[in-house]
Amino acid sequence: MYIKKINKWIQQPKNNYVNLFLTLFGLTLPFLFLTFIDVYFQKDVETFNAWTSCWSEKIYIDCKIDTEHYPYPNYPAIGLILSAGVFRAISSISGNEDLNTLTSYFRYYLAFFDALNFLLLISLAKLLNFRFPVLIALILLIVPSTWVGGAIWGQIDNISLFFGLFSSICFFKSWSLNKVWKNGIWLLLGSLNLCLYLLTKQLAIFSIPFFFLLLGITIYKFLKYFNRLGLFWLIGSLIFFILCFRYLDGLFEVPSQFYNSSYLFVWLGGGSSHGDQISGNGFNIWMFLGRDMHSSSSVPFFTWQIGNFKEEMNPHQGGIVLYALCLFFLLFTCLREIYLVVIRRRETPSVYLIALLCLFHGLSHLAFNVFLTGTHERYLYLGYPFLLITAIWFYVNHIVFSWQSTIFCVFAAIVYGCFVYSILAQLPGLLFAFQRHEFLASLHLFLLIVLLDLWVKICYSSKNNLS
Repeated sequence: MYIKKINKWIQQPKNNYVNLFLTLFGLTLPFLFLTFIDVYFQKDVETFNAWTSCWSEKIYIDCKIDTEHYPYPNYPAIGLILSAGVFRAISSISGNEDLNTLTSYFRYYLAFFDALNFLLLISLAKLLNFRFPVLIALILLIVPSTWVGGAIWGQIDNISLFFGLFSSICFFKSWSLNKVWKNGIWLLLGSLNLCLYLLTKQLAIFSIPFFFLLLGITIYKFLKYFNRLGLFWLIGSLIFFILCFRYLDGLFEVPSQFYNSSYLFVWLGGGSSHGDQISGNGFNIWMFLGRDMHSSSSVPFFTWQIGNFKEEMNPHQGGIVLYALCLFFLLFTCLREIYLVVIRRRETPSVYLIALLCLFHGLSHLAFNVFLTGTHERYLYLGYPFLLITAIWFYVNHIVFSWQSTIFCVFAAIVYGCFVYSILAQLPGLLFAFQRHEFLASLHLFLLIVLLDLWVKICYSSKNNLS
């Protein structure tokens, strides 16, 4: 009964005063969080501060820091600039070297991106044709999974989310306009922000399948509706992306074997070996083995022997295989649905495609957290906004999702946010289960199974009432 009332209220015609009030409240909320929640993850901001001590064009080469406590720079170029570079700029401008003061300024800088992300969520909700997009964005902002991993924690994952959301929205907008130069500008903006997204943190690699599908649809639409002029914009945006990526990727000098690429350096030279342990204080199915989460993920858990043939499987290998199988399944079913929707039907329901792709993106991030070794506590931060907004969209549009499955998604996001927060501060005793890695692993394995079942029903449904 209450769910129906909320659903009805969400779909009421917009009220300008309510929208204005909620928008201002949403923009203020990240700063209010910082004011009343005075905890953060000290080691991360100390690491950014340590990197500033060797800031130069050769920072990847010259920065020799105690890797046990403060790892050498292991972010691509843009991520390095937006973390340690900003930390250094704040110190220079303020003339202050006190770490607590610099951290306070830095976290308010991060809160600014939390506020921008709220605006982007409003934009995405508008693209999905929610009648009250500001309310939807505010609900997503209030859920702990959204706010705890950004300014509260003291990390730049919210900046990654900004570039990821902005890039996605730009590509989505390039579908909907009927003037090629406007579509082309959105395409270029999307390409630029995709470049920035990939060069901010390594976790962006799990969004590449999503952008592969998104770009495939974009190419099809440009060629279909704009012919040769569309091809011109596509080639131009590709060249623009390559030039931007190569220039920004080479801002800092790296050892010669990495071809002047910070991206190759962090992947192949160091900083991306998290998978060598069971977990980095995150959760995955390998927690069920009962091993120390920081132990090696290369120790076999299964041996298959037939005669002289012997094959061993360890968590690291098993995680890769399971994630690859899950991703292949998602790609196959999504490509099939895209083909049926885009190619076989005369008019393309863009809103449905946006929701489908966003759900795919959320599932991709959820699956790697469930299956892969080395996961950290914040690694689902980029996935939950996409999962939540699409769960609400499918429910509101009466496509497969029930109110129970939608509430379950929100509940899992709340539990996840509490889990991340519990690393910063003690939770109330009644929420003791929310601090247990095994409980989070079980909950998200079940969530993945439920969402995969719903995904299959969506992709193979013969009666999607699309508009």
